[in-house]
Amino acid sequence: MEPAVVKSKKKKVIFGVIGILFLTSFVAIATLAFFILNKNTIYPQILIEGIDVSNLTKQEAQKKLENMYEKQLEDFKVDLVYENYSQQLAYTDLDYTYLYEEAIEEAYDLGRKGNPLNRIKDIYSLKQQATIIPLKFTYDVEGLETILLTIEEHINQEPKDATIKRQNGVFYTTKEVVGIKVDREALKEKIMVAVDNFGQEAIVIPTEYIAPKILQEKLNNIQEVVGEFSTTFNRQQQGRSENISIASNSINGSLLMPSEELSFNEKTGPRGVSEGYQEAPVIVNGQLVPGIGGGICQVSTTLYNAVVRANLEITSRRNHSLPVAYVPLGQDATVSYNHIDFKFTNNMENPIYIESIISGNRVFVRIYGKKESNIVISLASETTEEIEPKTEVKSDVNMYVGERKVEREAKKGYRVNTYKVYSQNGKEIKRELISRDYYTPVNGVVIEGTKPKSVMETEKTTEETPPKQETPPKQETPPKQETPPKQETPPKQEEVITIDDNQPI
Repeated sequence: MEPAVVKSKKKKVIFGVIGILFLTSFVAIATLAFFILNKNTIYPQILIEGIDVSNLTKQEAQKKLENMYEKQLEDFKVDLVYENYSQQLAYTDLDYTYLYEEAIEEAYDLGRKGNPLNRIKDIYSLKQQATIIPLKFTYDVEGLETILLTIEEHINQEPKDATIKRQNGVFYTTKEVVGIKVDREALKEKIMVAVDNFGQEAIVIPTEYIAPKILQEKLNNIQEVVGEFSTTFNRQQQGRSENISIASNSINGSLLMPSEELSFNEKTGPRGVSEGYQEAPVIVNGQLVPGIGGGICQVSTTLYNAVVRANLEITSRRNHSLPVAYVPLGQDATVSYNHIDFKFTNNMENPIYIESIISGNRVFVRIYGKKESNIVISLASETTEEIEPKTEVKSDVNMYVGERKVEREAKKGYRVNTYKVYSQNGKEIKRELISRDYYTPVNGVVIEGTKPKSVMETEKTTEETPPKQETPPKQETPPKQETPPKQETPPKQEEVITIDDNQPI
């Protein structure tokens, strides 16, 4: 049996060895941990955009990335093409720059945050699966914009609407042109992808088509008159005739697509001397006075009547304050620039074309389109009230008693209902009230003299036109001198009487 002293020594040796081994292991582990935690290289399994930068210093990693990317960037050229147009894009055009330092710092920081124990755990995790850091970049925004503008100048094309005009009774139309526009955002994305992947294949420039609003196919549906009207005017009134002609030309050739609205004031524009308008009677405060643009309302009224007969939607219309001579009561449409407008909307499925022309002493407005029914529309007005005017009598001390002068003629006022009458096959099928109009009565003003006549003035008046001299007694035909049958008024005296009756009043 081994002595107890020997056994005790063996145990001490064993524990000593174990302690030494433990201490050695601890020191080794601590040393390794210290080495790992304090190394100045990027930890394993870390890549930047697919480039392995494990165990590299920051400087080594940047050099590796630059060697990989810079050469390819210098050689990068790609063609941007669209049909027969081509624009070459180079790296220098964009001043494309990779943010190497930012990516390397992000890679270097992995496993370097937190306490030592957490860092060791993070480093161990990094070894289990690769971590990829994106490589960001910058580019010259203005440089890219310059390239895009150049491309757009060559490719972009505004759409062109189909057109229509009427000449010598025939409609002529032109074909529309589809517009083309470069899709900027899509092209930018394609360029960035190409640069990032060092692509050498040509990029097809993405475009968008812009459809014109007016198609020839639709204009070809303008085939027939859907509503028309005409009014007469006095050609001798030169200023008014010229104004009617200018306003008529302003609306002639107007095209309205479905749902579009026409404003008479917008079409005709300002009514000034610089626009060619002349002086003619206009209504101001219930009176006809000289003004620029008189006669324009006859064109708006003629258009209104044609629009009603075309069954279009009236959106704004007002009657005159006084009756007009060229249409019945309730069937007029007054306008005043910046104040009163006549507007209507094309509520048809097809476009309409407005023709407004002067022929002789008539202004014609015809609306062309495509008839949607065989219903004929007319207007009928009903006067519901006549309003008698008042007459004011004023005294004038400078006028003699018995003298009288009309300063303002009294005119009746009216209340009128106007109906839209629908007829089919010659028979009325419906009647629709479309307006209740009021025409203001004009009160008259009469001036009477109050100045008494003096005796001398009375005698003077008597001397100028003495009653006895009109048919003096001595000149009256005596019975014995009465004209015998053969001396009755000869034919030549009858002719004189006829001529007097035909003189203008």
